[in-house]
Amino acid sequence: MVDLRGAKVASFTVEGCELICLPQAFDLFLKHLVGGLHTVYTKLKRLEITPVVCNVEQVRILRGLGAIQPGVNRCKLISRKDFETLYNDCTNARKYCGYQENESLLYENYL
Repeated sequence: MVDLRGAKVASFTVEGCELICLPQAFDLFLKHLVGGLHTVYTKLKRLEITPVVCNVEQVRILRGLGAIQPGVNRCKLISRKDFETLYNDCTNARKYCGYQENESLLYENYL
């Protein structure tokens, strides 16, 4: 487990690179910013970031840590640097689209 933006996130060192659990990072930091994990994967593709697919043992460890749900049998990992790139893209996209704390005002202005 590593500290990321004030929260503990599951991580592995793969070939000398620290990689964090993408679904857990999504749950902690991104789900309120984007529509869903599928949106994150679309953003990663656009940003040319390729997550690392967990092996079976890593998935077991992540389940044991509570980083992913018990029924999940696939997971992806991402570097901290790539996560920060993704996070910045998600937060900048919200600002660009005009999202504010009270998004209903935008809807009312649209009508």
